[in-house]
Amino acid sequence: MKKNSYKLSYYALIILAISLISLLAGIFLFSKNPDSSYRRILTENRIYNTIDLSLNGEDYSSYNGFNYALKSYKLKYFDQNGNVITDRGAIEAQKKKDDLKAKGLDPKLYLDEDMINQPELKSEYKTFYLTNEYEKNEFDPLEIGMINNDFLITGSVVNNRITIDRVQKSQRLMDSDYNFIEKSFKSIINESFRDLNSKYNIKNIKFAYYTSLDDEVFNEIERDVFRDQIQVQIGVSVLIAAVLSAILGIFMNMEKVDESQELKKVFKFPIEVVLVLFFIFSMVGLMISSSGQVYTNLFIFYALYLVGLMIVSLTANYFVILLKSIFNKNTDNYLVENALIYRVFKASISEFSKVDKIEDKEINNAKMKFTLVYLVLCIVVFIVFLFFAAMFASASEAILIPMIIFAGFIYFIILKNINQVARINREASEIVGGNYKKKIEKTGGLYDGIVDNFNNIGLNLDLAIEDAVKSERLKTELITNVSHDLKTPLTSILNYSDLLSKEDNSQEEAREYAKIINEKSNKLKVLIEDLFEVSKATSNNIELDRQELDFNSLVAQSIGEWEDKISENNIEIISNLPEEKVTLNIDGQKFSRVLDNLFSNISKYALENSRVYVDLRDEGGVKLTIKNISKYPLNISAEELMERFTRGEKSRTTSGSGLGLSIASSFVRAHGASFDIGIDGDLFKVTIEF
Repeated sequence: MKKNSYKLSYYALIILAISLISLLAGIFLFSKNPDSSYRRILTENRIYNTIDLSLNGEDYSSYNGFNYALKSYKLKYFDQNGNVITDRGAIEAQKKKDDLKAKGLDPKLYLDEDMINQPELKSEYKTFYLTNEYEKNEFDPLEIGMINNDFLITGSVVNNRITIDRVQKSQRLMDSDYNFIEKSFKSIINESFRDLNSKYNIKNIKFAYYTSLDDEVFNEIERDVFRDQIQVQIGVSVLIAAVLSAILGIFMNMEKVDESQELKKVFKFPIEVVLVLFFIFSMVGLMISSSGQVYTNLFIFYALYLVGLMIVSLTANYFVILLKSIFNKNTDNYLVENALIYRVFKASISEFSKVDKIEDKEINNAKMKFTLVYLVLCIVVFIVFLFFAAMFASASEAILIPMIIFAGFIYFIILKNINQVARINREASEIVGGNYKKKIEKTGGLYDGIVDNFNNIGLNLDLAIEDAVKSERLKTELITNVSHDLKTPLTSILNYSDLLSKEDNSQEEAREYAKIINEKSNKLKVLIEDLFEVSKATSNNIELDRQELDFNSLVAQSIGEWEDKISENNIEIISNLPEEKVTLNIDGQKFSRVLDNLFSNISKYALENSRVYVDLRDEGGVKLTIKNISKYPLNISAEELMERFTRGEKSRTTSGSGLGLSIASSFVRAHGASFDIGIDGDLFKVTIEF
């Protein structure tokens, strides 16, 4: 048997190779420089966040921003203890109170109770300093220098009039992809600082915004750009990995997968577990790919990328193999047999297979377990259904009642089938117990085929026992005959070799001993060669060298070679051969051996002073018939006569291995022809027909 090349290690390497190919293909197909406009959008979003933070002093964004320093004359709200209040709700309530009072109206008549109950605040314009990097408590933003930065813009706003004081840029910034940052800052400053007093309660302001290309904000922008580009690559790689894995599954040999115990375990995971795990993996993968943190270390990112592709490849291949197993009759059905639902159902059904003294109690307990499992499944399904029905505002009552009726109908159908299985199992146990004449009653249902199989067991059992006894007898005879046939010539060889080794032998005695050793050695050689031929025939390992030959001439040649030997017993060969050629596509050497074995049997076992008839006909098919009268009573069947080491006479006084007819039969049948033996009293007849 050929060694199975399907190993878990090879399979893992193939999945890894598919994942690497998919990863590289995605990079190769969609590796391009990001659009500069997209980088500009991401940069300007962070400029907006930075300016908003510098004006409000509160950060509502998860993004990193640029550095800023502001000195503003700004309206602030304070509680009774002089603490700055930043609660927007309290400030908004105080503003509405102040507006109503300025108009001479009572706030209690116009505001909600929650706003009225807000504590009284007082407002005052003061100078405030805001920065996310500058260390001094008080500073002048207009005096901040470039230092180690690559960009700096300063200016002031008085009475909503914006004045840009200074703009500085390094050469490194000018040569980078962020050389647009000056225009972006100016545009957003003009947009954000317009109507400062009405929007932010700021009368005037001095500002400075500065940054270095080494700041984290630029690293974050680059990661976002990379993320946008890589997500397309990931999608393409996932598609390629799924397709390649599906193709791999299509070409995988199911029988070899089933033979590999390690690999088989991979595909025996329940499909429900795989679906849940793949769903969780997909959600986690989306979360990770959407997060910018994973792109801070590209080694970790590509390692996770490769692992994800391996999971996709494995899952796609898993589903293809499961689908193939449904249609493959020579392997298990992985999809059904490993499903959790099937296992639960099978476990419930198996309870009905227990047959013992308290069978009825066991079956009733099994039915109770099945009922409980079924009810739990139904309740879970109904709860899920009601949940989705409520979510989508569907009329659940219109479908719930038919679902309950259908579930009840299915329950009773399954229970009825379980009762049938229990009955068949109970009655089949009698057959297993030895009552082979027991007939199981057929009900015209789904299990009649199984019932027929059980009923046929008794009919076929006698034949099986007879074959088993015959097989054991033949094995015993084989051992006995082989031992005897090998031991006899070997003993003679040893004895005469011992005699030949003595020094007092005369020349004639030595020559006689050597002659006997040679004869016995040749006999042993023939026996061993016959054993090899039988071994080849038994294993169907006969190699034929077919050629177009004249079968008529081959038969005539064999008759001529054996005629003198056979005539020594006064046996006459009467042949009836056609005059024209009989051409067959056969192995001449093998068929010569067949004819030699047949004529050898005739020379040993044919009755003296009798005739042998050889008849060859070519009438719509080539047919060779050889008939002779046996010198011994043929008290044996034709089937036994062709068994290994079987002679026509039981006394074992004749020479030969008993393999002749067996070898002849194997060679003939290897050519696709028939080999039949007929026995009628003492008449022995062999028929070879093409």
